[in-house]
This record gives sequence, structure tokens and C-alpha cells, in this order.
Amino acid sequence: MKSHQGTQNEFELLKRNHTVPVFVSEMENSAVHLAFCNLMRDIDWVCGCKLVRAKEMDQSSIVIGTITDNELLLAYLQDKGVSLKKLVLEDGSYRWEAFLQEVIDGVLYIIGTDRRGTIFGIYDLCEAMGVSPWYYWADVPVKTCDVFCLPLDFSKADWPAVQYRGIFLNDEEELDDWAKIHTQDDTIGPDAYQSIFELLLRLKANFIWPAMHVNYFNENPENGALAERMGIVVGTSHCDMLLRSNQNEWEPWLAAKGYDDVSYDYSIEGRNREILQEYWRESVEKNKNYEVCYTVGMRGIHDSGFHTQSIDEDNSMSKEERAKAKSSLLGKVIQDQKQILKDVIGESKENASLRTFIPYKEVLELYDRGLDLPEGVTLIWANDNFGHMRRYPNEKERQRSGGNGLYYHSSYWAAPGTAMSYLFINSIPLAHTGNELKKSYESGIRKLWILNVGGLKPLEQDMEFFLRSGWEASKEEGMTKNASQFVESWINANFSGNHGSEAAEIYETFAQVTNVRKIEHMQSNVFSQTVLGDEAGRRLMRLEDVFRRGNAIMYSLPVQERVAFFQMFLMKIHASYYTNHEFYFADRNTLSYERGNMQAADLYVELSVKMADYKRRMLHFYNAKMSEGKWNGILTPESFPPPPTALYPARKPALKIAQGGMRIDLWNEETTLRFSIHGQKQKWFEIGNQGKGTIPFTIEVMEDADWIILSESEGSIQTEKRILVSVIDPYKHAGKTAQLTVRNHKDMTSVPIKVQVEEGVNVPETFYGHIEADGYVSIPAASYDHNVPGVDSTDKSGWVAIPGMARYEGAAMMAWSGELRPLAGELKNHPYLGYDIFLKEAGQFTLEIHRFLTLNSTGNIRFGIGVDDTAPILVESETRDEWLGAWQEAVFNNGEKMRVELPYLASGIHVLKIYMVDPYVTINKFVIYTKEQKTSNLGPISSEHHHRLVTDHGLESSTVNWNEVEQLCNQFYETGEHEVPLPVVLYATRDFYATIDEIFLKCFDVPQTTLGDKRYANICDADGTKDVIKEFGAGMFIESNGIVAIEAEYALENSENAYLTSSKDGTAIHWSHLQAETNGRTGFAMHVSEPGRQWDNPDIAPAMHYKINITNSGLYHIWILVRHHNDQSDSCYLSLDGVVRPLSEQLGKGTLHTYNTAQVYYWCLLSDLELPSGVHLFSILARKSQLRVDRIYMTQGSELPPVDALWTDSIRKQS
Repeated sequence: MKSHQGTQNEFELLKRNHTVPVFVSEMENSAVHLAFCNLMRDIDWVCGCKLVRAKEMDQSSIVIGTITDNELLLAYLQDKGVSLKKLVLEDGSYRWEAFLQEVIDGVLYIIGTDRRGTIFGIYDLCEAMGVSPWYYWADVPVKTCDVFCLPLDFSKADWPAVQYRGIFLNDEEELDDWAKIHTQDDTIGPDAYQSIFELLLRLKANFIWPAMHVNYFNENPENGALAERMGIVVGTSHCDMLLRSNQNEWEPWLAAKGYDDVSYDYSIEGRNREILQEYWRESVEKNKNYEVCYTVGMRGIHDSGFHTQSIDEDNSMSKEERAKAKSSLLGKVIQDQKQILKDVIGESKENASLRTFIPYKEVLELYDRGLDLPEGVTLIWANDNFGHMRRYPNEKERQRSGGNGLYYHSSYWAAPGTAMSYLFINSIPLAHTGNELKKSYESGIRKLWILNVGGLKPLEQDMEFFLRSGWEASKEEGMTKNASQFVESWINANFSGNHGSEAAEIYETFAQVTNVRKIEHMQSNVFSQTVLGDEAGRRLMRLEDVFRRGNAIMYSLPVQERVAFFQMFLMKIHASYYTNHEFYFADRNTLSYERGNMQAADLYVELSVKMADYKRRMLHFYNAKMSEGKWNGILTPESFPPPPTALYPARKPALKIAQGGMRIDLWNEETTLRFSIHGQKQKWFEIGNQGKGTIPFTIEVMEDADWIILSESEGSIQTEKRILVSVIDPYKHAGKTAQLTVRNHKDMTSVPIKVQVEEGVNVPETFYGHIEADGYVSIPAASYDHNVPGVDSTDKSGWVAIPGMARYEGAAMMAWSGELRPLAGELKNHPYLGYDIFLKEAGQFTLEIHRFLTLNSTGNIRFGIGVDDTAPILVESETRDEWLGAWQEAVFNNGEKMRVELPYLASGIHVLKIYMVDPYVTINKFVIYTKEQKTSNLGPISSEHHHRLVTDHGLESSTVNWNEVEQLCNQFYETGEHEVPLPVVLYATRDFYATIDEIFLKCFDVPQTTLGDKRYANICDADGTKDVIKEFGAGMFIESNGIVAIEAEYALENSENAYLTSSKDGTAIHWSHLQAETNGRTGFAMHVSEPGRQWDNPDIAPAMHYKINITNSGLYHIWILVRHHNDQSDSCYLSLDGVVRPLSEQLGKGTLHTYNTAQVYYWCLLSDLELPSGVHLFSILARKSQLRVDRIYMTQGSELPPVDALWTDSIRKQS
């Protein structure tokens, strides 16, 4: 659009230091005048031009106006020959929010069909000149120039596909924390909303559901007035009716009115119902002069269920009758709300107003029962909160005059105890989001699109993609038609250097690799390091590649652009890099510990902690230093609220290091390194040091085995080392066997390793399909050999590729039907994808189908599977909707694995076929297992196909350049490790448990300026031996001054005074240790590591026991320092002298989990216990596994347990 050098064919619109006369009618709406003021400022920024207001259109170089209700402007434009027909629909009316930019005779006309059309035309010019919509919210520098030109024949007309496009500021506590620091309102108010509304308009959006956790929009009347002045339509979410914000508005409103004994329940007739109507009516009165959206219906306050006390307590009703009564009552609510609107704003305005109904959660069931909903109300369909639309409107719903909308998420505060929140970054690939939006648009969802953006930052990219998609959905071309194309254009528009193409590649890899398990959902041992190689290591290799390439782009940018690039693009890559490495090294640590490689175990604890510290340094930079502290408080993912990200992976330091030998572990935990002609040419084995010091080693290859290459053949091992074994030309050496000998020159022992190349198979040279090797055939869904249309299909249907959307890498294949309905007729006649496969062995094998998660709450998820010409079988997933089938696990893993037993297949060539049945079913990959295999998260790497050999990944391990990362922290983050504030110490006190239902309540916290001594950091003897347990002391724990203080790990000593007992249910499960944040981060906590275990009978639960000696008898308050991550890891029993105390005695009644206390270590006042004088056995018994217990503090006083720096153990004495 623009040129910096004028030519004969261009119109010089702007020139540095010149003035530009502009005409804007005084009749224009305030929103247009505000946008014009920003245009004046932007032009000054870009090239130092000054806009002056012209009194007449003929005296102007730029004419800005809205043609609606402006006959004078309309006549002038027609006289000048402006192409207004471009803005007209077939029926002669003007398009909604359309604009025209056109150059005629040296004048630029910016014309809108309504106030926002004009605004969008203005801001479209601003962006073309070089002012990013993100100039404020991401600090994107303005691109300056001396001259700005347009072609002499320039003409651009544009308009939105979706009528209302906007965002929901939800779970916005961080944005509110920022607003308290940086605005005059001390909350999200007019100061913040002004820049948010401007951002929306610059992105051609027009709609908002404002913040509702931290305040209520109507609290400050200036909020609504500002939205109206700027041209933003304000609505409210599914639980807030008629522009009320119940969570923070209902109780204050009742108090101001002096009403009591009132319930937010429409089933209670009389005064209660009348007060509810008054509450809603006043809100409509306040907003009647504004362009707003009225949500109708009713749900409980803050996303709780529809309260219907009168129906619930009517024992004369059956369950079915109650359901019908609730549906009827909801219909009554909506009719009464409609009447309120008629009374206040008038019938014609009510009919023309935007009214929405969101059939969400329990209300959806009532809607499906035939709810009486006015025709003009817009239905808003929600996704499952994780990017998967649950259903689409049926044919009848598509015909509604009110139309359909969608509510989508790029951020989500999940249900209590599920650990499913994702509020740090968003890694859902844009290709995934784009496909869901495309399906929605073609299914008739075109009235309103709204995106949950959490606290807005750091979701800049996701937000713009969503809003631009809503603008472009009906167009043949556009930035958002292809996710990679969007990223390329977006980066090039905001930054210099033309890095868009590479950035698009980087983004696609980041999103697909990260979203197989969101960083907020990371847990221990999600990815295997032993099955069919090291999938966790391969994954990190890809993240390391994008980390380095992204950093290289940043460093190549001008200094003034780097911070903006970091905010908008690079930060989430850094977050993924640090988090995934943190968990990888933690998993590596536990694997090394289990193998007995204790020095390696300690090393990986150190590396995991280091990665966590890098992440904290990044976050400190983001908040405290980036843009001179402008964004302080806006990104705090390790503290509540909102719920924290995944923290503190299980790390298991060595307890003892002594004499030991050498250990060898082979690829895939096999006893022989086997190579297939058509499989991987590189595999590895690992040498581990199971003792102190170092082990000198050599590796010998037997004579005549020159077809084997080793990555190294000698060296010294202190921790462990992975040795790569490569086979040269397996085809030539088929059937050969060789031996490696690994020699330990410390104790003069050796270990033989057998290397074998399997016999060749007779694969025809003309075969180009997928070839079995290493016990499987692994097939990306997009690597099909045949795409066959249906035999008797009359509609347009078949399988289509969706680039950049498959799980982990590549394209996914989606079933598509132009008729938007399942295919009928015989399955064998449906469209199918065919995959040519060659099986080395005959047999009956298992097919594993990796399904990309799609939902259909009112239909089915079906497809057919067949082989060759055998009749296909129908395969159906139970995961049709949220909380059905394997939905939760599928969300965590970004897909569902389904298994089908194939018929007996002879060796040789076959065709695997997948047949279409239901539209939108989407497939990532297929794996046929021909040998028994341990399954892994990602599945095997792709098999040979089209004579493309299997990709080898070398050592399949992390290759962190530690100096590079340290340099990044010191130079770009400008943050040393010592500058990062220590986490506060949290206390769940008696008062906390008295108000535990208040989900936004924070624990009491105490800052830390220093930690305790690194008690276990330097306890190795001079010869390298280590014995942690001897540091524990000995004897029973002596109460002093009414206090007993015990480190939980002392139970590891298994003495008469502190010991462990295993579970008595036949599993022999016991408590074990892991690294904790106490003792200067060298301390230990205890947990039962196996996930998902629960002991309802404490008599058989694994336990920790401590013998205590009490002098001062009386009531003791029992505090424990704990950590849990969900409601499956948050409970234990207490026992005194073998008598288990009932859960009812605990302040949390046997449940500890709250949003506030998830993921972090905190001091929990668990219970009160009467302790007589004398010797007692105090025990903690497991109730739910994975609860971590670090310290125990018993006190008769009211003081809080001490922070780490002030902690002192109780004295121990032998009896």
C-alpha cells in the first residue's frame, strides 16, 4: 500500500514537516473524532506531519466521513465519483462496518458506512503507515518515513464477515495487579479500558465482555460512557444477565438497597423474584443510551449452576418433572427479561438490540429440552475451553433471525481440582484455532465471535489472529486463511528484516511440539526417555532449535525492536524451553536414581533447578525491567491468582554414593541392539557410573565389524554417557551379528553388547509405501497413498489436509462434508484414505489410531477401518463431549489414542484404509504394532515411505548451550540470579479454612529475603562418598517450649525413632523422598510417587512414623509443609500412638486442595491434637498419593511456623 519515495504514478499523501489539511465533519460521532485524534498523533509519529482541520471538503487532502444520515457528504462523494457502490449490498443497503479508502484527484477519501466503518478505515491507514495496533500493549516501535505515498488509482473497500468480534477479559487478576500499579483507577477501569478499547478498534474488533473477577463494569459509570464514546459494544458472559456482573455486584447492590433474605433464585416467587427484576431493570436503565449487548437467561453467581430451590425441594416431582419445570422456569426468566427491555428501551429498540443466550453447562440441557427462546436472540456456542467446539447449530438453529455466535478460549481457569487451567501462555496452534473457526463459520456461526484472552498479555498473537479471522472469514483471501501465512505477514508487518517466513516455521514447530502437553499441564514422566529411543530428548531437540533460531532473529533486529519481538513472539518459546527442560532433567534424575547412577541423579537435580531459575529470571525481566517496568505485575504465573502453572517436578537426589560399578542400558531397554534394513540406522546405549569418582572406559568393536561406527570409543564417566551406535548400509550387512565390549578400567570388568542386523526382506523395488521395521509401521495421516472419493456420494465430501495442525508435527487429515452431516450408505462406498504398507511378518496386529480431538456433543465420532478388500469395521469414540470418554486425558495429551485389532494379515503388501463417516473427524497418525511394545506418549517415529529413509536423530538428547542461556539472562534479561525475589511463604491458617469456599481468597504470606543454609549441598567426603541419612541425627524428637519441629525425611532412617511402613494391600507401596525448596533448596520432602492411588482404609496405607517426647502436655496445632497439584493428591491421615484420627478433625475435612494452594509448597494448619506428656508415636499416613510432606511443626502457641532461614529442628535424644 505504501511507498517511501514518490513516483509519477503515486500520490504523495504525507511528507515530513509538511501540513496536511483534513476534513472531518462536526456531525461525526465522538468515536470517529477520537479515532481522528489518534490519526493526527500517528501521522506526527510516522513522519512529523501536522494535520490541520479544514472547514471545507474541497480544501482537504484527506476527507473522512460516515455516509449514514449525512446527505451533504453523500452528495459530495457522488459528485466526486467516489466508488460508493463497493459498500452496497445487493438489496441496496450499506454493508455493516464497511469502509472505503480511495484516491481521486489528489484527495484520499476514508468513508465508512457507520461510525465503526469510518474508524476502521482510519486505523487501517494508521497501520499501513507503520503504527502497529500493538504500539502500546506490546511496545512495537512506530516505523518512520519521510514520505508516505499511495497509488494514484488506490481504492480499497473492506468489511467484516462476522458482525461482532471481540474479547473477554477473564481470569484477569494479573491485569488488575498491573492496573493497580500503573493507572489512577487502582483497578481495571477507564484508564486501562481506554487503551484496550483503542487496541480492539485498531484490530477491527467491536465487542467486549469486560473484567468480572476483580470488579464490576457498572461500578464506575465512566466505563460504559467511555465504551460508548469510543464505539465499543459491551456485553456480559454466560452467567451475568442484562449487563450485571453478579460476582461483585449482587451483594453490594443488596446492601445498598437494604435488602436481606434475598436469594439469586428465580424459582422463589413474590418479593424475591420482584427484587431480581428490579436488579436487572436498573442495569438496563443505566445502559439504555449505549450500544450494548444484553445476555438473557440465568445461571448462578460466578459460573455456578441455575439455582431453583423451589423446584429442588418439591418432593412431589419426579426427576423428569423437575427438569421440565426448570426448563419452563428458564423460559419464564427470558420472557420477563424481554419485558424489562421493552419497558425500558421500547419494543422497536428491544427487537433491534443484540441479545444473546449462552447454552452453557447445565443450561444447555434445559435448552435442549425445548426452551422457549425468542427468535431474535443470538445463540452463543462454547468450545470445551481447550479449543474444541462442542457442537454446531443444526439446520433449524441456522435459520434463526438472531443468528449464532461462539465463545472460544485461548486461556482458561479450570474446574477445581482438575489441574487443567492454562493461564501462562497459549500453545494451541493457530492452525488448530483457524480450523475450528472455519468450521464454525461454514456451520452458520457468523453473528458474534468472542475470545477469552485472560488478562490480555501475553496472548497478542492469538488475539489478533482470532479477531482478524472474524473479519476475513467470508473472503477468498486473507492473512488468516493459512496460519503460517498469518505469522509471516504479522511478523513482517511489526518488525524489520523480513524475518516472517522463518518466524512462521519457528512458530509452527513451537506450537505443535509444546501443545502435545501444555507447559501448564506438565507432570513427571509424561514423555518416555527409554521406549523406542528417547522421545523426550527428541522433543527437546526441536525446542532447542526454535529457541536458538528465535533468539537469532531477536538479536538481528534493531535494539529498539527486540523487546516488542520478545513480548509478541519469543517469550512463549522461552517459557516452553525452560519448563520442558526443567521437567526433562527432573525425569532424567529419577530415571538415573532408579538405575543407581547416583552422581548423575544429583547432576540432573541441579540442571532441573537451574532451568526453573532461568524461567524466573525471564519472568523478573518481563515484569520488573522490560520496557522500564511498564508491565510490572502483569505476568506472574507462579503465584495465585489466577492458578499457577506447573511447578516443582519430582526430583530425587542421591541419599548415598559409595563404591559401585558400571551399568549399561540399551536403546528401548533391550538386551541386543537390533537394526532393521528399513528402520533406524542409529541407536544408542548408555554407560552409568553407580558409584563415586570416575570410571575410565573403552569400547572395543570385534574384528570384521567395520560396518559399525561409535560416537566415541574411550573416555571417562563421572555421571553417565550415551554412546551412539551407527550401522553403515544395513542392507549390505543384513543378517550380520557383532559384539561390542565395554571395559571398566577402574575395576577391570567388562560388559558385552550384541549388535545385530536383521535378515533382509524382499520388498519390491516398485513399492513406495510404508515399510515395517523395529516392530511397527508408523504412518503420519497426511502421508497417504490414495485419497479415494465416495462411490455413491452425492454431496461434496472427503478427506482434506490441515497443515500445521497435527499432534507434534505435520498436517492432520480431516473428514469434510459440504452437507454438514454424516454420510449414509454402505461404509465401503464412503470416501477413504489408503496407506500402502509392507509387513515383514504375518500375524494379527494392533492398530493404534492417534485421533486429533474433535467433539460432537449431539452426534457421533465415527470412521471406518479396513484392510485391502475386507469389509471395513465401524470405529466410534466415546469422547464426543467434555467429560465423556477419555476427554480429560485427551485434553492433557492433545489427542486421543484408539486401538483396533486388525484381521490376520499375511506378510507382504497391504492397503490400510480409513473411511469417512462423520464430518470433522480428524486423524494425526496410525501405528501398527507387529511386536509387543511399551507405548509412549508420541508413538514411534515415522516409517520409511516413498523410499525416504527413516529419520535418525543421533543421540536424541538435550544439547543445552549453558553459556548461551546464561548470556541471554545476563545481557537481554539483564537479570542476575540474585535479583529474583524469593517466593513468599504461604500459610493456610484457621481463618483460611473458615473461608475456603471463597475461591479468590489468598493465603496469608510472609516474604523471604534469604533461605536457610544449604544443609545437604556439600556433604560428600573427600573421596566422593555421600551419606545423607547420617546427617539426620538420632533419637526421639524432644518437645521444647511447646514446640516439636521435624523434617519429614527423617523417616528414611528406618530407626526405632523414625521409620517407614509400606502399604498392606499387597502393593508394598511406600513413601519416598524428593528434593524440596527448604534447607536452601537442598532439602527433602516425602511423597508416595505412584499417581492416582487412594487409601480409604488408613490401616493399610503406607505411613511415616516419628517418636516424640512431650513434656508440656496440652492442645497442639499440627502444621505440615505440603505440596499438591490437584484434588487427587491432597489428603493424608494423622495417627497418634496407632490410633488414626478421623478426617473430620482436620480443618479441611480431609481435603486440602484450593486454587490458592495448588502446585506450590505451603504451610497447612492441618489439625489440632491433644498430646499428653510422655513418649508418643506420631504418624502421617497416605490417603492420596503424590501429596508431598516436607516439614512437621507442632505448637501450643499461635505463632506461624518459621520460614526456612529461621527453621530449627527439635533436639533428638536417645531413650
